[in-house]
Amino acid sequence: MDLAILSTRIFTGNPKQPWAEALGIKGDRIAVVGTNADVKKGCRRKTQIMEMKGRLVTPGFVDAHTHFVNFGLTLQRIDFMNLSSLAACRERIRRAVAGYRPGEWIIGRGWNEHFWEEEREPTRFDLDDLIPKNPAMMIRACGHSVWVNTAALGAAGISRQMPDPPGARIERDRVSGEPNGLLREMRRHLEKIIPPPDLEMRKRAALAAQREAFRFGVTGVHSCESLREWEALSVLDDEGELKIRVHHTMPYEGLEEGRSLSIKPWRSGRRLWFGQVKLYADGSLGSGTALLHAPYADNPSDRGLAVLSLPALRKRVMEAYRNGYSVAIHAIGDKAVTNSLKAIAAAREALPGIRRDRIEHVQLFRPSDLALFRRLGVTASVQPVHLATDWATAEKKWGLDRCRASYAWKSLLRAGIPLQFGSDAPVEPINPMLGLQTAVTRQDLRGNPRGGWFPEEKLSLEESIKAFTTIPAWCSRKEKYLGTVTPGRWADLTVFDQNLFNLPPEQWVSAEVAMTFVNGEIVYRTGI
Repeated sequence: MDLAILSTRIFTGNPKQPWAEALGIKGDRIAVVGTNADVKKGCRRKTQIMEMKGRLVTPGFVDAHTHFVNFGLTLQRIDFMNLSSLAACRERIRRAVAGYRPGEWIIGRGWNEHFWEEEREPTRFDLDDLIPKNPAMMIRACGHSVWVNTAALGAAGISRQMPDPPGARIERDRVSGEPNGLLREMRRHLEKIIPPPDLEMRKRAALAAQREAFRFGVTGVHSCESLREWEALSVLDDEGELKIRVHHTMPYEGLEEGRSLSIKPWRSGRRLWFGQVKLYADGSLGSGTALLHAPYADNPSDRGLAVLSLPALRKRVMEAYRNGYSVAIHAIGDKAVTNSLKAIAAAREALPGIRRDRIEHVQLFRPSDLALFRRLGVTASVQPVHLATDWATAEKKWGLDRCRASYAWKSLLRAGIPLQFGSDAPVEPINPMLGLQTAVTRQDLRGNPRGGWFPEEKLSLEESIKAFTTIPAWCSRKEKYLGTVTPGRWADLTVFDQNLFNLPPEQWVSAEVAMTFVNGEIVYRTGI
């Protein structure tokens, strides 16, 4: 045995042995789990022994929804997260623009007008005086709306005469009809003309994201990105620099290129593999583009946007199946969830097989859809931290009665639906403590709303940890290797400096990760 961890509390995630006192690691595998005496039997003279009294050890946390390389890139861009006014965003832009070359695209991310003192959305005129010549794109926190300047509109060929693209919307001045600089579901339209980061930039971004993930005890991620990001991760893997495990979810648009590269779903290395094909059924809550069965409470003429119609969604699910993939469908509104389930059900009937399909976000659903959800065995891939930032917006846009089936994680679990957690980084921080705390309290970090938002939907800490560990392993077909602290599994572990089970939930976000193990290797540690 190479390493023994003794005198601690180990939440194993294994129902046959939920708790243990000690564990031993040999090579890249967990060798033994049990009492101090059990583990000491396998110790040799060269065995490294760590006494970890008072700490908590869990299976390695897996963030099941990220945009991992782009998260790393965001660490190098203008950051608007947590700014409380448009004026503060403008000041941050003003300080940043001097470092850009003439003609270079200026990109930022993280603004959210629902938190601004001005109580309005930005327009191109809020950028034009600061950035008159360079094209600029500022991505909303949700990633589904962008705020651009006049130079960017010109570079993209977006004018008064241009109609709204299918599944998207150009916001316009009510009098002149000119684009006002707010674009819904059109980020990809712009990204086609923005010079992409070169390979070295993408590699640096991935390594920056990896460092940040390890700092928060994240040993693996599911990443929804293009083949450009896959290339950077693959090169790092070949060079031995990729330590984190990455389950890569490929956009539908990458299927043809994936075939040309002979990429096979589920088959590749221990650190990097392909999973599902990503599809979009709708937009987002904050942008008012989540697809609903009934109109928005604050806009009775609007039901959101179907990025893909039901027939188009069904067709793409079947194409993914034909290529050997399962699917991951972005669906925030209740009609988007319904459409996603219908598309999967139709494709399963036409093309039977073993699938690990998933629906991303599931922020609102119809209770009548739960039976089909369960019958299909589709994973609900949710991001609890969104509740902390969105609950007030949800009440405003969806209405209180409809919100009873919003972020309803306990209802999903009770219905027998696999539930996994992620952060949606860079939309939210990659720190899983934020997700754990929100899942259990259903409050934001200020303790609002008092008692929790629809407290009947609160989860236990055990349920929440499993959603960050056991279920992501199953969803990525790695349940034989990951997800529990069990002999024979890969030695991916998260060690907290305190036992979360002995702390009130309000203090979890202040707990720190003491050590992070991947494959038996210590990839992050503080003083311990």
